[in-house]
This record gives sequence, structure tokens and C-alpha cells, in this order.
Amino acid sequence: MAAGDYYDSAFGSVYSAYMERPRLSRLIGRLVWGGDAGAYYESMGAIGEVAAGATVVDCPCGAGPALRAIDPAAGIRYVAADLSPSMLRRARKRARTRGLDVEFLQAKAAELPLSPASADLFLSFWGLHCFDDPAAALAEAARLLKPGGRLVGSSFVRGRESLRQRLLVRCGRGDFGQIGTQAEIEAWLGAAGFERLSTSRSGPMLFFDARRRAE
Repeated sequence: MAAGDYYDSAFGSVYSAYMERPRLSRLIGRLVWGGDAGAYYESMGAIGEVAAGATVVDCPCGAGPALRAIDPAAGIRYVAADLSPSMLRRARKRARTRGLDVEFLQAKAAELPLSPASADLFLSFWGLHCFDDPAAALAEAARLLKPGGRLVGSSFVRGRESLRQRLLVRCGRGDFGQIGTQAEIEAWLGAAGFERLSTSRSGPMLFFDARRRAE
């Protein structure tokens, strides 16, 4: 994404509000984009599947919708990173409201200041389609994950779209950067060292689940 303050706007406030409300988000997804975002909210369940003492990295964290899936008593380290100061501000507020201990970082997805092989779960929700180099962001996720660590994410993709989606989902439009096709994202995952567990698609929305290959 070219600038970290894209979401410091009325659009950013509205986007943050409806992403926090699954029913509204799914309705907007169907009406505007022609896809169902339900799998996104279901995939947050991966947070509850990690063991006590595990590290979860959420990048880009946005305004923190995935924080809803954290159990304050779970004993995990949760690191939330985003390039946008306004999104981080909203996410910090959300964490305080929920009484969560979250580490926040302002950083680029391809340059996270974290140690290699330090994460058990990496969340990449709605970020790849924003980046100028989505393959580099996936490579960074692989760098941070332990061998066998899990990557769960979602992205808008090109290909097989309706006319409406072709008009809306375009490189350089809004916050879209270099939007890949499903085949390209699957290839980037493989090149980064991931083994795909599953992929599913609804309209222009792709949902993926993968593991870093054991060394």
C-alpha cells in the first residue's frame, strides 16, 4: 500500500465499523462485491486453537476485528501489526475495551521487526490485495512462522469475476495494489515454503489455510 494513512478518512471509519459486525459485513459483501465473507469470521477460530504460550501475528490487523476471537485467559502472545496509524489507533481502543494484552507494531507487512521462526500462527486478513508486492508479504509470513506453523488468511483476487467485480476489483483502485489471481496466490504460497491445507472462494474473495513446510 502506498500510504499508511489511507484509512484515516470517513471511509476508514465506516469500514472499521462494519467489519466489526459480521452480519452487516456479510450483507455488504454480497450486495457490493458479490461474495460472502462468512468464511473470514469462521477462520478467526484458528486463534482459539493455538496452545498456551503460543505467538500469534496478525498483519495487517486493521481496526482489530480478529481481536474478538482472543480469550484473555488463553495465555498467548498476540502481535498486531499494520502500516496505517489510524487503524492501529482503532485496534488499540478495541483491545483496551476488551481488556486484552496485545502488542502493536506500525510496520510494513514485508518488513516486520520480529525474530525468525517465532510465530505459531500468522493471520493475513484482507491485506495481500493492498500490497505492491504480495509475494514478499507471504515470504515474510513464512520467515516468522516456525516449521509447521499455520497461515490463515483472506484476500480479494482477480479472475472469473462478474462484470461488477471486474469494474470494482482493479489494481490501483481505492486501496487495491497488485491484486493476484487465485492461481498466483497459490503459487506465491508454494514459493514462500507453504503447504496448502485448503482454499475456498466466494466471488472475488479467496480464503486460504496453509502450513509452513517442516525443515
